[in-house]
This record gives sequence, C-alpha cells and structure tokens, in this order.
Amino acid sequence: MTEVNPMAKVTKERKVIRTEHPHIVRIEGVRGGKEIVEGSGVPVWAIAFLWKTGTTPEEIAEEYRLPLTKVFDALSYYLDHQADIDRQIEESQKLPEGFYVDEQGIVRRASGG
Repeated sequence: MTEVNPMAKVTKERKVIRTEHPHIVRIEGVRGGKEIVEGSGVPVWAIAFLWKTGTTPEEIAEEYRLPLTKVFDALSYYLDHQADIDRQIEESQKLPEGFYVDEQGIVRRASGG
C-alpha cells in the first residue's frame, strides 16, 4: 500500500507540498521546487533577501502586490529555516559562467577571446 502525504495534493500534474506555514508552499517544477508564497510564485528567499537588505515588510508587500500577512508568513518561514533560505539567497547571487559584475555593480558578459 502506498502512503500518501496528507499535506500534498496534485494540481495540474504538479505536486503541491504545504509547509507548516499557512501561506508557504513548494510546487514541483515551480521555482525549482523552492518555497514560494502560495498563489504568487514569489520565492521566500527573495522576500528574505529584501528584508535583510533593509526593505520593510510593507515595502515588500507593495513591491510584490502581496497582502502583508503573506509577507510576514514568508519572513517567519525564513526565520524558522534560516540556514536553508540563506543558501538559496547565496545561490541566487551566483552568475552563470561567462558573466561578471563590474566595479559599478553592473552584470556584464565576459568577452570571449
């Protein structure tokens, strides 16, 4: 007998995995299966990154057009899973091979030669 995760459901052939936070889910094939704010596709790491760099929850809510309750839930999820989300933030900062950031902070393509 196959055991079914009671917190998982399938939507349009994609598995939705609920977390212990009411507004945070993981969906197979969406944002690499990373945690997102339900109904928006906004990754938790993006909200955490903005907050860590000084953006207020109210500004984040306005930027992403999210209810403030969902922003606070994402921040709560971040604080409960800080090491994992910090790794996701770090991964998001890595540039693909052949690109670099110049002294003005602009991403440039390295010239082949």
